[in-house]
This record gives sequence, structure tokens and C-alpha cells, in this order.
Amino acid sequence: MILYLIRHGEAQLNALGILHSRNYNDNPLTDKGRLEAAATAMLLRKLGVHGPVFTSPLLRARQTASCIDLIIVDERLREIDMGEWELKKISEIPFNDYVRDPIKYHPPGGETMESVVNRVMDFLNFIKGINEKHVIAVSHWHPIATIVALITGLPLNNIYRLHLDTGSVTAINLDHNYVVFINLSPLRILRSLGFSDSEVIKECDGWG
Repeated sequence: MILYLIRHGEAQLNALGILHSRNYNDNPLTDKGRLEAAATAMLLRKLGVHGPVFTSPLLRARQTASCIDLIIVDERLREIDMGEWELKKISEIPFNDYVRDPIKYHPPGGETMESVVNRVMDFLNFIKGINEKHVIAVSHWHPIATIVALITGLPLNNIYRLHLDTGSVTAINLDHNYVVFINLSPLRILRSLGFSDSEVIKECDGWG
């Protein structure tokens, strides 16, 4: 089984450098984010990737996933709860400490790394039990980086060494526990192949 981990497209608060993990119906995709979601859907289709699409309940993830196919909302894929940092700009918090060691300096009043590990491991064990060749999961930076670290053996306090752009695709072979590729940009690939942005966005015509 190949698990395709999709980081949602750029959302409004991403563009402003503001942290958001609650209020599931706030913070929609930007125009750039919609294009990233459409590119992901188009590339997966062209690669022949078909399977159930699980998604975080946050709006930006649901919008990205809905472009790909019918969605199954799964709480285990939500963003790490930011606690007292919720809706604050990155520049307003001790983010450098968090990046240096997110285990020791987790968001005050928020979710610990142990909690994130437990729920993503629960999700991985769940999908290993379903009979599918491909599974698609739309989530956020922290859960995706945690899964990559667990698969590769990267120490969890070093996960900020990983780079995961909005709209990126990371693929993991769960049968043999290895990363197939990481931080692939569907939009960059499609543009390099000569597809125009207007052609790409049609993949998500339902947005109007």
C-alpha cells in the first residue's frame, strides 16, 4: 500500500503567518491554495492514483481533499492544537525554541508531540487494515512530518529539518516502511510539463 500524504493548499492565515488549529470552518484556501489543490488532484489522476481520500476536519484540508474525490473526515489528521498560540502570528511567539525542540517547547496549553504520535500511529494502523492499493490523506505540516519521522527514524525533536510546502505530496510505502518521495510539488511539475494555471484550476471547477 502507498500512502499519499497531501499538505493542504495555502490558506488565508498561512499567507499571514498566523497559526490556526481550531474552528474547523474558518480559514479557507487562497487563490494560490486552490491552484495547489487542483494541481494535486490533476497529478494524482494522471498518475493513476485512486483510493479512499481521508482528510483533516479543518476547512483548508477539506477544500483540498474535496478537489481530489469524495472525502472521509478523520480527526486523527487534524493539525496540532496550538493552545495559547492559537491565532497568533509566528513572530509573536517563541517559535525558534519550538523549531529547535518541539517536544520540549510544545504550544503552552496545547497538544504534545506524544499526543500527535499516538493519533497518527492509530491512523496508520487503521489504514494498514484496509484492502487498498492507494490511500490519500490530506493533513497538515505537523502530522505529516511526524509520520515521516516515525517511518524514517528521524528523532522527533528534529522534525523541523523536514520541508513540506503547502500543496505538496509525500508518498510512503506502508508495506515495507520507506519514503517513496517527499515534498513533491504537483503545481511545479504540471507547469514544467506545459500545463497553464487556467488548465489546472479546471480540475476543481466546483469552486466557481
